[in-house]
Amino acid sequence: MTIWLVEYFGSRELNTLFWVATASSAPFWILMLFWPRSRLTHTLCRLWLAPPLLGVFYLYLLYLANDLTGLPRLEGVEMKNVRRFWAHPILFIALWMHRLAMDLFVGIWIARFARFRGWEVRFELLLVWLLGPIGTLVFAGRYWVATVISKFRARQDSEAD
Repeated sequence: MTIWLVEYFGSRELNTLFWVATASSAPFWILMLFWPRSRLTHTLCRLWLAPPLLGVFYLYLLYLANDLTGLPRLEGVEMKNVRRFWAHPILFIALWMHRLAMDLFVGIWIARFARFRGWEVRFELLLVWLLGPIGTLVFAGRYWVATVISKFRARQDSEAD
């Protein structure tokens, strides 16, 4: 089956698939944002559990794209060829799923790191969920500032002694 047939006759199914992919990471984010100290959150939001679950869906999307239309050939790594490859409707959803899984991985890592330091990171987690690298950048900035301040305080304490 050609790609345009999949897009034309399956647009409703593709849209549903897109929204299922989009919603697949939401339960984990909601747990981390609203119940960060819950036992359920600590059990489900693990690096080895949540992102691999989304990875299974990602693999299914790759299989589905190959099974329905065959994967398009990637004829080089120039931007136009890569863009053409990801223009396949199911592969685009797979790419979106990849982004969601990676953002979730980073979000879980931030939540665990912050929990061990006693930090509140709901704002940073929300930014990672919605804006990906921008949230990571905000968290990194907070970490760097905290590191510089703690080194400065340690130096002052050692000089005072």
